[in-house]
Formats: sequence, C-alpha cells, structure tokens
Amino acid sequence: MNLMQVTLSVDLPGLGTRIREIRESKGLSPTWVAAQAGMSVGNLYRIETEDAKSLPRETLRKLSEALGVNFDAEVKAALVQEIQ
Repeated sequence: MNLMQVTLSVDLPGLGTRIREIRESKGLSPTWVAAQAGMSVGNLYRIETEDAKSLPRETLRKLSEALGVNFDAEVKAALVQEIQ
C-alpha cells in the first residue's frame, strides 16, 4: 500500500520577523527555541530572516509551542486573503 504524505505549508510575509520579535520579547535564545521546536538554529534563523518563504504547518505548530503563542488567527486570516 502506498501512502502519500501531504504537507500543508503556510506562506505569511512577515511571520519570521514576528517570530523573532516574540522570541526576543520573551528573552528566549535562538538555541533554546530551536531545540524546543526540534530544528536547527540555522533553520530558525532562515525563518526569522524571511529566507524561508513558507513553513510546514507542523513546524509552525512546534514554534508556537516553543514560544507559548498561537498563530492560528494569523494563518486563518492569510487563508481568507488567498481565497478572496
């Protein structure tokens, strides 16, 4: 049986900057956040500097947990914009 894995990605301009601002406002180091989210510090930097143009939904969920925030409202607003 073949199983196809579907990855939902989120493309939100400015999300990386927002993630960095939240991390810095909470006094969290990039190393700590990356470890909590199960990613490399390099990947976190790519996200924060907007080099990563889209994020897998699972990555966003892990970052949300590490930062203690919920990005669902921003994701929903972006999806509504795409539909319109």
